[in-house]
Amino acid sequence: MLILPRFVLKALKQHHMRQMEARLRAGANWKDHGLVFCNIYGYYLDPGSLREQFMALLKKAGLPHMRFHDLRHSAATILLGMGAPMKVVQELLGHSRFTITADVYSHVFPSMLEGAMDKWDSFFAESEG
Repeated sequence: MLILPRFVLKALKQHHMRQMEARLRAGANWKDHGLVFCNIYGYYLDPGSLREQFMALLKKAGLPHMRFHDLRHSAATILLGMGAPMKVVQELLGHSRFTITADVYSHVFPSMLEGAMDKWDSFFAESEG
């Protein structure tokens, strides 16, 4: 089962509407392959074209160069930084073992430790006063 946040579901619904419009424009040239992301004729996206579009979006947004795959790493790091359990991130990434996720994302732990210490400070400050 795949559970997605509401903002992603909303974006996917909008994307689906745009895809239906593309399908109408393509007419008989459209070949349905059941893809969520496809070219204007329903076929697989060309990796080179996708990479070029991604690089253009990065530049337009004023972001540094990165690989498309780095988005996966960024999402995992953000989730862990927000306090998502490592086991949840492991499941989302599809890692077969918890240790793989923990090894790759152990750099997130210092900020998590600081947050935990801040919570302890707050708890004990309240109990002292």
